[in-house]
Amino acid sequence: MVVLLLFTGIFLTIRLGFVQITRFGHSIKAILGRYDNPLDPGDVPHYQALTSALSATVGVGNIAGVATAVHYGGPGSVFWLWLTGFIGMATKFTECTLALKYRDVHPDGSVSGGPMYYMEKRLGRAFKWVAIVFAFCAATSALATGNAIQAFTMADSLRADFGIPPWFSGLFSATLVGLVILGGIRRIGRVTSLLVPFMGVLYVGSALVLVFLNIERLPQAIYEICYYAFSPPGVVGGFCGSTFVLTLTWGVKRGLFSNEAGQGSAPIAHAAAKTYEPVREGAVALMEPFVDTVVICFITGLVVVITGAWHEKFEDSVNFAGRSAITIVKEGTTLQTGGKIPSDAFYSGTIEVQQGVPVGAWFVRNHSIVEDVKILVDSRHFDGTIEVKSGTDFRFFDKANKEISSEKMILQGKSLLNG
Repeated sequence: MVVLLLFTGIFLTIRLGFVQITRFGHSIKAILGRYDNPLDPGDVPHYQALTSALSATVGVGNIAGVATAVHYGGPGSVFWLWLTGFIGMATKFTECTLALKYRDVHPDGSVSGGPMYYMEKRLGRAFKWVAIVFAFCAATSALATGNAIQAFTMADSLRADFGIPPWFSGLFSATLVGLVILGGIRRIGRVTSLLVPFMGVLYVGSALVLVFLNIERLPQAIYEICYYAFSPPGVVGGFCGSTFVLTLTWGVKRGLFSNEAGQGSAPIAHAAAKTYEPVREGAVALMEPFVDTVVICFITGLVVVITGAWHEKFEDSVNFAGRSAITIVKEGTTLQTGGKIPSDAFYSGTIEVQQGVPVGAWFVRNHSIVEDVKILVDSRHFDGTIEVKSGTDFRFFDKANKEISSEKMILQGKSLLNG
């Protein structure tokens, strides 16, 4: 699917004569309201149609998605992510132009449109089932990859940083969202026209502050992004075996996830635009990947690279009985591409621990080898042994050979941030 979307974007870019460039100026004029006419059919102006679509794409993909790409694929993935955004502009232009051309205008002046409409109208009634399947998949995707991921990330961050229970943040956000969407596309357009610019400027401004604080590393960061796009480093994300394909794949995947070009969700929002000109709204739509991926995602990637966070390990403490995955491997193990542990590297046997320091084995967490390892029990250095089976089944015994519950055992050390 990723390959299909990428090559479709390349084909459309060439076929439309690099519409990303030729229609860019027209897009800005339309967004600024030069062609707005309140008498045109539709529900929202060009600008509000754009912000309605952007409100669904600017989010987790711009932050965690980019960080994940750099985590696994190295700095070079930022280059491919940026290029994917540029190519995605042509895809977005095409799908949104079609949404306007084949939308339904109802007697009351409201409109309905999207890929399911032009699938049925252009492919014929015999292929109506394709439109139905798309509509079902689009709704499922919106709930799973859109709302669920955004809501979970927000709730988990508020819980971790401020101790706010997930049920409360979920209920609060659901209430606010409900008040907006129950007002239909017009209320969504009005609200997003205020929120999207605010959160975009706030995020980009904050990121640029970090860039300026590390301005002396800017040339080196740009060099790393461009150089490693074609010559990935031997060690990325704490593991060996990074390849050109891995770097390319992570950049493209995160880019497509971020701007949703070709997914079919944005045309539904753009179909509500007040205009008689489908191509004009297509020009407005191509600004989505530009803002979302070419600008915001690139700045995020630049911050990750310029600060060195992509390969920096941080001190952390986790419970052996908690959700954090801990694996014990043989000493000297080299992790494979994607952080995969070789099948013959899982440790089985007994590990001696003296003053909290394990001997003869390594610990893996967040796809990286943990450094400066200390094993603690009740906040004290542990002395005893660890019986290990297949790298993930642990039993702890003190010097008197008395078993200790894993809930009391803590792994302390430096590892990569969770990718």
